[in-house]
Amino acid sequence: MRTSSTRGSQLLLVTATTALTLAATATGSRAEAHAMEPACPPPGGGSCYFEYYDASGLRTIEFEPEVGRCYNTGSAGAVRGTNQTNRRVHLWPTSNCSGSATALVDPGFSWNDPSHTYYSFRPIR
Repeated sequence: MRTSSTRGSQLLLVTATTALTLAATATGSRAEAHAMEPACPPPGGGSCYFEYYDASGLRTIEFEPEVGRCYNTGSAGAVRGTNQTNRRVHLWPTSNCSGSATALVDPGFSWNDPSHTYYSFRPIR
């Protein structure tokens, strides 16, 4: 009887170890998949884009922007816009995302700040 109890304990230990190993592997896979996600789909589904306007009202849309890539807003810059991606977007007062980002726009949110012009943006991880 003692032998079967020991075998039962060993089986339980092997089963628990296997379950932990599988759980760790699944968690690692999910973490890797999360790191590879694009900036889309947007919150609530639908089109994925980052939209901005310059001071004169000219509208520009960047469809399906890539995470980590810097986008310049053009010579007129941007004073308002909408983030329809599933990533936070940082805004820079300079071109080429140089220096420090001074504003951010969370997924599904808009901004309107005519007193500050932004010349580049980047969706972040």
